Amino acid sequence: MAWLFVVAIPGVAGAETLVVAGRPLELAPPFGYCRLSPELPAEAALIERLSARDEARLQVVLSFADCAELDQWRRGLRPGLDRTGRIGALLAGGEAMVVNAPAPFIEDMKKGYPPHVAAEIAAGLEYEALLAEGSGYLVHARAEHGGAGLHLGVAGVTVIGSIALEVGLSQPGAGDVAEDGRRIAESGAIVAASIDEIQVVNDIFDEVEPVSTGTQSGNLNLMTAVAGGLGLFGILAIRSLWLLLRAPRRQV
Repeated sequence: MAWLFVVAIPGVAGAETLVVAGRPLELAPPFGYCRLSPELPAEAALIERLSARDEARLQVVLSFADCAELDQWRRGLRPGLDRTGRIGALLAGGEAMVVNAPAPFIEDMKKGYPPHVAAEIAAGLEYEALLAEGSGYLVHARAEHGGAGLHLGVAGVTVIGSIALEVGLSQPGAGDVAEDGRRIAESGAIVAASIDEIQVVNDIFDEVEPVSTGTQSGNLNLMTAVAGGLGLFGILAIRSLWLLLRAPRRQV
């Protein structure tokens, strides 16, 4: 019966337990962003379009948009959404990438992104650049001109439960280097904070065994969830407290 108790806890503050490549992970939109609802036809169509952008390299598991924009869009006060994002698993050969050595993986990824500050990226680099890095993650960004105009993309990569995860934000550019640099820097800070939170809340579940990918509410083997000397209910208490403390700043 213990596994039923666990399933009942995660609904606080918009956080969800999602099974990614057989691994249950606690994920939530970054601060200031709200989950797009696949239950609503218009948002389901938007989720599909956003996911299609990166379908060859990313298995999207959570899509979201700026909370203020989403509220206005739902009430018919704006024609579309500018600031959107997603969390997903990086793909290799069509399958979620499994990383057994996270630190070397992140170090190797960094080699592909020359470091630049936000203003330099906004000025129009023709490649993805390293914007920031932290403990177990990196954040890269690019300002790219396309058919729809200037697009600012910022994404962070980390490894959680042996799964390479990406947290990405997207928005149109203003066409002004100073303003676009500010937007890139702001998005970078939001992505970095989101990854920090994901690392913290999933840290105590590193020993949970993979579950069947056939269901996102699979029967977890909670006997392996005992870590750091904590009993099962101690782990649940910490997890619940983390979600409750985060609740006031989340919108569902």
